[in-house]
Amino acid sequence: MNPWLKTVFAAAGAGALLAAPAMAEKVADVPYAAYQRGQYLTAFREALESAQKGNAAAQTLLGELYWRGLGIPRDRSQAVWWYSQAAVAGNREAQFALGLALVRGEGTTKDKKKGAGWFEAAAAKGHVEAHYNLALLYLEGDVRPHDVKKAAELFEFAAERKHPESEYNLAQLYAAGSGVGRDLAKAAELMQRAAEQNLPIAEVEYGLMLFRGEGVPADEERAAAIFRSAAERGNPVAQNRLARLYAEGRGVERDPVEAVKWHYLARDNGASDPWLDAFAASLDDEVRRDAQERAGNWFNGLIGGLAGVGF
Repeated sequence: MNPWLKTVFAAAGAGALLAAPAMAEKVADVPYAAYQRGQYLTAFREALESAQKGNAAAQTLLGELYWRGLGIPRDRSQAVWWYSQAAVAGNREAQFALGLALVRGEGTTKDKKKGAGWFEAAAAKGHVEAHYNLALLYLEGDVRPHDVKKAAELFEFAAERKHPESEYNLAQLYAAGSGVGRDLAKAAELMQRAAEQNLPIAEVEYGLMLFRGEGVPADEERAAAIFRSAAERGNPVAQNRLARLYAEGRGVERDPVEAVKWHYLARDNGASDPWLDAFAASLDDEVRRDAQERAGNWFNGLIGGLAGVGF
């Protein structure tokens, strides 16, 4: 498998699993409305009655509530049981969720081959993330044959529907000419689309494309702005790139304090850089102190912004 591809198997978050398409089988309005309002215990009580009567959408809703522990204690084995009931009945959201649980071995015994089968069932019904995850399995070449062309086709289906990880991976395939004809302009277009959806790894890659002029006209100022966007959300590679730009005055006005600030943040986040270490060491103590203070203020601001975030 190509090491530069994003390989995390996609998971639906609260609300994402039960988006409008999941309700095609008409789970009762009351439990779903309660779920959307965050009244999870009410949603559970109302959905249970419909689920016990065989309503696949209600069964999927119960699976979601058990999986995430919304209104009830989290119980992933119970979630998998309900997902299984709904998946057998043909609910594509449940098929995807069951596939994900099997591939990861969460709430059930790990069985990637069975998981792939459920991804295929959901994909046949147009499930976008099922296409993405199947593509990863074809790249991996374990429970499905290694087939980069097939993976590219699956990524393309999802990318056409604005799935950012698929856009990112398909861009990488076009850049390498793997499974598709090499096309740097197409790679840049896809990477830009993923970056515009705030996928940090895509922002970094698209920033590099702009900086180097790969598939797009070189534009160091735009590259710097994109690196900053990802850096502000804590991406260490973007923080490192931004530090270098400030140190060299490329795309931004040269600013040693900002350079060292972003270097410290990137380094603390795991992105070491001996060149920037030497750059920081060459500066006055006052510059380094200012940079340290700015880095601390930035970090405290980030933590403060997260303080009110809940489910």
